[in-house]
Amino acid sequence: MKRSFIVITALALSSALIFASGKDKAKKSKAAKKAKAPEFVHVESKTFVMGNNEEHETEHEAWVSEFYICTHEVTQEEYKRIMKKNPSKHKGKNLPVENVSWYDAIEYCNRLSLAEGYTPCYTEGFEYDICADGYRLPTETEWEFAARGGNISQGFTYSGSDDAESVAWYMENSGDKSHEVMAKKANELGIYDMSGNVAEWCWDWYGDYPSEREDIDPTGPSSGEERIIRGGSYGYSIDNCSGTFRNCDSPDYTGSGIGFRVVRSGPRG
Repeated sequence: MKRSFIVITALALSSALIFASGKDKAKKSKAAKKAKAPEFVHVESKTFVMGNNEEHETEHEAWVSEFYICTHEVTQEEYKRIMKKNPSKHKGKNLPVENVSWYDAIEYCNRLSLAEGYTPCYTEGFEYDICADGYRLPTETEWEFAARGGNISQGFTYSGSDDAESVAWYMENSGDKSHEVMAKKANELGIYDMSGNVAEWCWDWYGDYPSEREDIDPTGPSSGEERIIRGGSYGYSIDNCSGTFRNCDSPDYTGSGIGFRVVRSGPRG
């Protein structure tokens, strides 16, 4: 099997990231018994039209290989169990974790992978192993495809409906705070809160979309200054919670409206 590696050029990862070592791997089977696996749905592969010309984000074809995505944003209970801390402003075990940087999300993915006996996706030397079986952040393409309903999409504006109230917590209905995950209606694939509640970190550096079809499983620019954030949050206006709206920030930024969810790759040749 070929193994694909994508170099991480960000600087602050070295001291925080947990890498798989022989000692770590020896502990995995014991730790795996204690870890509670998140709930995932299978997203089948497909070519789809990504972007929205009306939002000045160039529509283009993108191919996504099959993958698995968590039905909910990482909760504070899940985060604390792995990271032994809870940085969130709005406290509650079933609320999404927030006030986490992109680096924090990467570290969580590796720690969770080790705890459950999987190979971490983010390896020493700042490389991303897309063929590893562990947890990782979704690429922007994966995130949008899942948010829009995957291969059973009904073409809704928001993730699961044209009625934002039924699927999202946003500025006009949130009371300026996050809410328990999975409290609103799921989208076509059975995924919750991909519009609103907290915005979500993705893997990619921010960059302009291409004007033509992208390669299989695009991962964004090779370098940059800001990482992609998707989905809108409880503090966003309704217009910024669509399945195609893009945002970004420095990977070391933290805020009470930003969290993340995890994915795992499907089989790759």
